[in-house]
Amino acid sequence: MKITLLVEGARHSVDLTEAGITLGRGDAATVKIPSNAVSRVHARIYLEEGRAFVVDLRSLNGTAVNGNPVTAPAPVKAGDTILLGEVPVQWLYEREGPGSGMFSLSKSGGSKVSLEDRAFDASGSIMVPHASLEKMLAEQQEAAGTLNAGELYQKLATMAATLLRAASLGELLESVMALVTGRIPCQRGFILLANPGGDLLPEHIWEEKPGAITSPISRTIARTAMKDRVTILTTDARIDPRFAAGDSIKIHGITSALCAPLIVEEQALGAVYLESSLNKGGFRREDEHLLSFMANFAAVGIQREREAKFRQRLERYHSPQVVSQILKSSQQNLEGSALQAQRSEISVLFADISGFTRLSEGMEPLQLASILNRTFEALTEQVFARGGTLDKYIGDAIMAFFGAPNPDPDHARHAVDAAIAMQEVLRVLNENRPEGYPELMMRIGINSGEAFAGDIGCEKRMDYTVMGSTVNLASRLESAVAKAGQIVIGPRTADLIGPAGLRRLEPVTLRGIEQAVCPLEVPWEGAPTKTLPPG
Repeated sequence: MKITLLVEGARHSVDLTEAGITLGRGDAATVKIPSNAVSRVHARIYLEEGRAFVVDLRSLNGTAVNGNPVTAPAPVKAGDTILLGEVPVQWLYEREGPGSGMFSLSKSGGSKVSLEDRAFDASGSIMVPHASLEKMLAEQQEAAGTLNAGELYQKLATMAATLLRAASLGELLESVMALVTGRIPCQRGFILLANPGGDLLPEHIWEEKPGAITSPISRTIARTAMKDRVTILTTDARIDPRFAAGDSIKIHGITSALCAPLIVEEQALGAVYLESSLNKGGFRREDEHLLSFMANFAAVGIQREREAKFRQRLERYHSPQVVSQILKSSQQNLEGSALQAQRSEISVLFADISGFTRLSEGMEPLQLASILNRTFEALTEQVFARGGTLDKYIGDAIMAFFGAPNPDPDHARHAVDAAIAMQEVLRVLNENRPEGYPELMMRIGINSGEAFAGDIGCEKRMDYTVMGSTVNLASRLESAVAKAGQIVIGPRTADLIGPAGLRRLEPVTLRGIEQAVCPLEVPWEGAPTKTLPPG
């Protein structure tokens, strides 16, 4: 039995038998779906007595058919949608068949919009190179057009005020589309944004009559507008090869398309795509000018929202100075290289408040939270002050590292300095603690070496963290070697900062560490200090 599955815009034609087919992220799956929300072998579809069934293969995020969770083999048929975690897989009717050069894209709400990959030429088309907002305003002042300069400035001022009020990217895109379709008569409108791989995805769709038009929009037009930085105006789709489908043009009277790129500081973010019908008169040159202006404004707003979201993410882990450096190095791709997984030379620090679990047993929850918040804030400041990255809070412990995402040749020294400062600031907090607050002591372990650093997680949640044996040893030094008030470091950290003033401790065998370790203690004011013996 031949069936066609639609997965993230791609059609998969497969033979369904009693042995069945599998869906998953791994290479062993019959239909491979490259998404972190999908397990390696997520689900299986098979035939039994001529009927098709789907069964979940103990996936992490579950399987559902038409919104109903699959807890046992569930019947499935053409027209049904199988949800693998968050990824929809649609079983298409045979009459839809594998389309030539056509694929579907999901918008935020989950509905679909198709884009065609058909070539187009200059017949009935105008292609205008993208210009910066400043250049366009200067040209508008010099040239007399049907849209006078005063009216244009008023429209743009209104648009700027509206975009500044937007509280999220979704709200901003909705505002952009409302402004565009309110001033340029059209039948459909799309805001398409490029993902990290460069593919255009519809993030917002507007239709004059929802569902009235099902014909695809042109992928060629949208990609050309974005990649070649041109605004494209098709004056008559009936003579343009892009719209050679014929029937949809006759039925719906689509005669004109207009597409402007979303560009800011030479970065192409996507495109705004509009279609107009015959009874609306099609698009005019003044529409092309106005959409180009509005696309420039919209691109600035979209970039601002992305930067704000990215900055908020970074501020969870880094000091303001480090955040600024990361943003500066990531201007070409706000979700890109700065946080991508890579091997890095780092120093990892674990700090744990000794005996806090016992101390907290008789405390009220609000008092407990107050003590931890007060303490963590002061300790984290010492990490940030030395360019460190906060990995996470683990109960009454802190995990931080130095040397990633921005390389730091002095990561070991900065980690040790931060540890000393953390012990000293905790002493000050103890001396000035409110009445009823317990005195706190802290153990700290530090280790240096190569580790895997980057964004780890799934589509719902990503965290910037570090992994590897370097991290494991730092954790063991804190939990199994360091005593209250001590700073203990690994041999590699000692090599990097030099032996002066360090105290050699007895070799230890630690759980999960293959070889015995020779740890060293870092003295600080208030802790006993001995000089490291020669050799």
